[in-house]
Amino acid sequence: MFDHLKEYSIYIKPGFTDMRKRADSLSLLVRSEMGMDPMEKSIFIFCGRDKKRVTAIVWDSNGWLEFSKRLACFGMSFKWPSTEKEAMSVQLADIEEMLRGGNPWRRFPQF
Repeated sequence: MFDHLKEYSIYIKPGFTDMRKRADSLSLLVRSEMGMDPMEKSIFIFCGRDKKRVTAIVWDSNGWLEFSKRLACFGMSFKWPSTEKEAMSVQLADIEEMLRGGNPWRRFPQF
């Protein structure tokens, strides 16, 4: 069912987002703060202030797909990019690593 999502671009909104917002309100953030079209072939991901909840939205031809994950373990939080540069250079493997608890934005120096 979701195999076609592998063809989509992935964008992360850096910083925190009010997780009470749902797809319609989040799509307005995509347009106003990220300067992008929320109905393009893309996945947009947002994180709450406490970094324990992420929500992704995707426009799927006639409506929004909305995915959420909330960490239930005490003391755990998602590693979340702090700058727009980090957020815009995201691959599917980075998202998978983040959802497993890794930190894909911790880059080692290149020599």
